[in-house]
Amino acid sequence: MRHAPLIFDLHGVLLGRREPAGHLAAGEVLRLLRAAGHPVRFLTNSSSVGRPQVAKLLADAGIAAEAEEIYTAAMTVAHYLRRCGRRRRLFVVGSDALRAELDAGCGEWLEWARPEEADTVVASRDPGLDQDTLERLARSRLPQLIATCRDRSFPDGDAHQAGPGVTVARVEEALETRALVLGKPNPYVLSSLMRLPGRASDCVVIGDSLQQDVALARNAGARAVLVGDGGGEDGPSPDYRVDALDQLLHLLCR
Repeated sequence: MRHAPLIFDLHGVLLGRREPAGHLAAGEVLRLLRAAGHPVRFLTNSSSVGRPQVAKLLADAGIAAEAEEIYTAAMTVAHYLRRCGRRRRLFVVGSDALRAELDAGCGEWLEWARPEEADTVVASRDPGLDQDTLERLARSRLPQLIATCRDRSFPDGDAHQAGPGVTVARVEEALETRALVLGKPNPYVLSSLMRLPGRASDCVVIGDSLQQDVALARNAGARAVLVGDGGGEDGPSPDYRVDALDQLLHLLCR
């Protein structure tokens, strides 16, 4: 796996997780992996933070990252909408950061619409989604529904918060349709958006979720490293399992 591009999940791998005692800190592990020649990218299903905010979160955790190495689910959706090449009457169920990313990425292709007038709906995490909005969405005429991801929860320190999947399920029920999910485990970001040397199948995906990270690797024909026990999920089997990130040095730098 010499010089394979490394795709790191964020929450539960680099953020919101403590390395076991006696092992190298995550920032030092990534420094050594870069020094060995591995290109590094960071991939998150979050759509509520932009590249600069993610870079700061990583820096606060002692991990050096350039904004250009970071990819979010909001960026993936923006790329997809721009690539489709047609104007959209768009309604967003999600954060202001998601709206800002979509506006910045494909503003000339968008017309912001009321729920009942949208021909495209993008859904992500929105704990404040109310019944009135869902009822208005239900009156729209078969819009395309795009979701950032189906993560049911995400780690937040020692606790877990409800993830985008909870909101997406509510919107799907209101619209009586199934969403096109563009975040993990869809390999679209690897094959179409992320600037990678070589092919997506050359990558190694490093994450803590069987259903998101390992499945992403399988869908891209890439290899997968699971950090931890996978949280009791069912899903595809990883190629390797590690309990501490410095174990990657023995796997990847041989």
